[in-house]
Amino acid sequence: MKRLFLATAAVFILASCVGAGPRTGAPAGGTRPLVTFVFDDGNDTDYLAAKDIFAKQGAVACAAITTAYINTRDHMTPGQILGLRDAGWEIMSHTVSHPHLTSLAPDELESEFSKSKASLEGLGLTVRNLVYPYNQSNALARKLAAKYYRSGRGGTNSLNAGAPDPFNLKSFTLKHDLVRMKGHIDRAYADKSWLIIYGHEINAQVKLSDKQGTFAPGETLSLKPSGTTARYVTVHWFPVFGFSLYLLPLSGTPQPGDVVTGVTSGATGRVDYVMYNELEELAELIGHVRGNYPDMRVVTIDQGLDLLAVPNDTRGAD
Repeated sequence: MKRLFLATAAVFILASCVGAGPRTGAPAGGTRPLVTFVFDDGNDTDYLAAKDIFAKQGAVACAAITTAYINTRDHMTPGQILGLRDAGWEIMSHTVSHPHLTSLAPDELESEFSKSKASLEGLGLTVRNLVYPYNQSNALARKLAAKYYRSGRGGTNSLNAGAPDPFNLKSFTLKHDLVRMKGHIDRAYADKSWLIIYGHEINAQVKLSDKQGTFAPGETLSLKPSGTTARYVTVHWFPVFGFSLYLLPLSGTPQPGDVVTGVTSGATGRVDYVMYNELEELAELIGHVRGNYPDMRVVTIDQGLDLLAVPNDTRGAD
């Protein structure tokens, strides 16, 4: 009898231990850890900088295009947008004119949604998903968006847990705080949730001293002795304060002690320190996912919806 008890106990213990080790398959409960990067507005830094960063990591992202901005200064051309598509990126709509959707009448909402989609698809793109300007929407905007798109993304600095509401996708803004951003990734993995991170123009910010002259927007900058070549960029969301300079490194990496010279303006300044460099931050965030969570997928919005079994119903207007 004692032998029978011990044998039964052993079988029970062995059975309870099956699968107790680390798992790399799809998490239980119908959810899975995902991370998505979306760049709003259609800035040309999506193509000039972000495309290569993601390609080096074997990853892709999304570009949300405000169609009235196409071919304007600091924004992408049709050829660049198609180049992102060809690199595996998802092209999303971000409306025609980037309005506050909650202030629009129904016919104005219809126009923003339908015309932006038509403009992008007229370039030969397939457009299934939308980003709400300023992350703002209401019940009417979401209802009308559903006539043209599979989903709509807002803000709220929250994870998408469980089965998400496709027309109220939540996202976190990209902050220059790697500890915080890596923490969002860690939590999304632990909670088996979908983390969507959004940003805008990709740049680096340096603190200057000994500034002489005025840099010209869009001009090429030479940084020595690091040998960095960059483009002076303007920031669309807030003004430049003091002697900070925003630039897009095209080759090389800005370093403290560099002398910055504007090739066109002749303006100069000395880099005291680098406040942030988004190119390096993005590479480190993708590397954090790749290095720590090999079963956490870096996906586009459409891929994420597919993995979470959200219906693909982009019917278009009747």
